[in-house]
Amino acid sequence: MRKHLGVFTLTCLAAAPAMAQSNVTLYGVADVGIGYGKAGDTTFTGVVNGVLSGPRIGFKGSEDLGNGLKAVFQLEQGYSLGTGAPSSTSRQFHRQSWAGLKGGFGMIGLGRQYAPGYNFTSRLSAAVPGSVFNSQSILANSIPGASIHPNSDARWNNSIKYAFGGKSGIAAEAIYSFQDTQSGDDRTDDDKFGVGIGYFGGSFGAGVVYHRAKRTDENLDEIYLGGSVDLGAVTLFASYQTAKEGDVVDAAVAYLGASAKLGNGNIHLDVGKLSDDENDDNDSTSISVGYTHGLSKRTTLYAMVNRTTNDDNADRGVLAEEEGEGSTAVGFGMRHKF
Repeated sequence: MRKHLGVFTLTCLAAAPAMAQSNVTLYGVADVGIGYGKAGDTTFTGVVNGVLSGPRIGFKGSEDLGNGLKAVFQLEQGYSLGTGAPSSTSRQFHRQSWAGLKGGFGMIGLGRQYAPGYNFTSRLSAAVPGSVFNSQSILANSIPGASIHPNSDARWNNSIKYAFGGKSGIAAEAIYSFQDTQSGDDRTDDDKFGVGIGYFGGSFGAGVVYHRAKRTDENLDEIYLGGSVDLGAVTLFASYQTAKEGDVVDAAVAYLGASAKLGNGNIHLDVGKLSDDENDDNDSTSISVGYTHGLSKRTTLYAMVNRTTNDDNADRGVLAEEEGEGSTAVGFGMRHKF
């Protein structure tokens, strides 16, 4: 009996290092609150979710392959707290689904992944980049096909991606997406390409991003330049971006933001201006003010308000449906990360 027990113990001890080299993490975000909105004759009052961050649940993991090399993967799905339904019915893991290798050289991944236009703008917005009240998001999201802004759907199918760097120092990303639909005779007619490079260190951050979405006729080209500086009591943000597609799209968004600490919370303020050179009377201005209060490292209370005003031919804003009408939205809620 002792012999068998000893063999079993030795077997477990031998297997333990191998088991410790692999890990899988379950994680997620639960964000829900009460919202009110008005745009012309359109009004809304009720339960809202994803005001501060999109609700999600996901799995990520890695396996140590030795010599500093790891196999990594991530699967992530969005959902609605109000209804319990997935936020996309066309994909099981619509936010992210990829696998790859990571080492001293950086990371190479294959699958559905974030483009640089999502990651870099998220680091260079007024501290609430994922919020639907983010002014840059509201404006840039209204440009047909645009994908450089926080809270965007810049998750590209069938892509190969290279990323280098971490939370500080030089960061770089490059991605090519082999799209799964074809709009012309050439298989590459709807492919996408993106590259971003930046520096994040100490009190300073800056980044530049370029995205190209191929079209049958004219390609959509986007360029973004952003920066941030931490002055101690307040952190300032600024960016400028353009989107150009022949005679269809020719727009620019200028953005300024600030965040300041207030006790256990932060005050956030940002303003954005969209100028449309292709269409007359199609400009918009968006202003957001918010307060986030940390109850713990994982739980945050928030209050947000946004006001977007439009020219006669524009209908931008959280609830905007009629051209020329302004849009006002207010949200109160809680975000919990697990």
